[in-house]
Amino acid sequence: MATKRTFVPDIQIMPSGVDDDSLRAALQGDPAGTVKRLMASEDFRWENVRSLQRFFDLTYDTKVPTQAMIGGKMRAVTTAAFPLLTGGMTAVALNEAYAGVPTIGEMLVTDTDTNKKVSEFAAITSHDTTIDRVDEGKDFPEMAAGEERVEIRQLRNGRRLSITAETLEENDVPGLIDRINQLGETAAEFVEEQTLSRVTDLNGSTASAAEPYAYRPNGAGTALYSASANTPGTRAPSGTRVNSNPLVDETDLDNAKAVLVAMKNSRGKRISNPISSCQLLVPSALQGTAFKLLGSEDQPGVTNELNAWGPRGINRPTIVSSPKMDDLSTTTWYLGDFPRQFKRVWRLRFEYVTLGADTESYLRARIAAQFRIAWSCEVGATDYVRVVQNLTATTAPVPS
Repeated sequence: MATKRTFVPDIQIMPSGVDDDSLRAALQGDPAGTVKRLMASEDFRWENVRSLQRFFDLTYDTKVPTQAMIGGKMRAVTTAAFPLLTGGMTAVALNEAYAGVPTIGEMLVTDTDTNKKVSEFAAITSHDTTIDRVDEGKDFPEMAAGEERVEIRQLRNGRRLSITAETLEENDVPGLIDRINQLGETAAEFVEEQTLSRVTDLNGSTASAAEPYAYRPNGAGTALYSASANTPGTRAPSGTRVNSNPLVDETDLDNAKAVLVAMKNSRGKRISNPISSCQLLVPSALQGTAFKLLGSEDQPGVTNELNAWGPRGINRPTIVSSPKMDDLSTTTWYLGDFPRQFKRVWRLRFEYVTLGADTESYLRARIAAQFRIAWSCEVGATDYVRVVQNLTATTAPVPS
């Protein structure tokens, strides 16, 4: 009697003992349920695929009812099992690759969602009177208010990945895994680089300011960092930039703090910017210096004098650093409460779509399955009184 070929040695995403015929029967009898069970398996990973060609042969002609986003709505569609299953494995690998990239952007922004290409954020500004007492029997004065608004636009991006017939024939699983990992890592790096570029206003705060601006009050692109008084607005009486302030010792931190604590609200009163709630954003080149300044109990070089920026000091921001900051500048550093000033607005959070061999792509280019990841987001400043930029001299970083 002939011995049935087992499915497990070639693609180990089925329970032990399940053979090819059983898999085919399961897909034909309950395609949706079988696909669901496969995707729920802990072994459902590209690393466990032994034969791409056999996997394709067993699944390409099985149709599975599923849901897809079409025209902004979830709709019932029917697709082949092969792109659905390979798409599931690819999604798992993409998520792991994306999460494996070290990032700091999420520490510097407040993430939010939108369905608009241009989002407007309104800040109610007080135009109150100076009355500090309301006598008994007298009417309480009406709270007058104006409105300032800022715009945050969108930046659309994405990448595609294909499994060709040649990939199946050559069983190039390792090469496919490398490309999937690269896709996930690239997506993470694009978002990280975009975020850091905006919170530092790399394009908008140079001598030759240009799009994209991080700060758009009433829709107008405006330099976010400036050493001029009352710039970019009167609520920054000392500006938002400190020139000739390299990060060397605690006096440089004091200089940045002096500008930060001078910031005002719409009533012309100083706002509270507690340094202990702030982030000290530095390139990797300054990370060691920052650690020494914030890690020393005493003032560096001074005996028995407590360091106000040290572990027991009243000023101790969180150090945030990344080598990607060095791509922008190895000397410029920032102090402030970034999440209160910057929003990262998502119109599309990593949409993932798959297509199979029953499309025109197989006829034209022998593409057995395609995967696409897309996203749309932008980072912008909703105010200008929470973060201070510090330059070694007077020249701001410029885009490379």
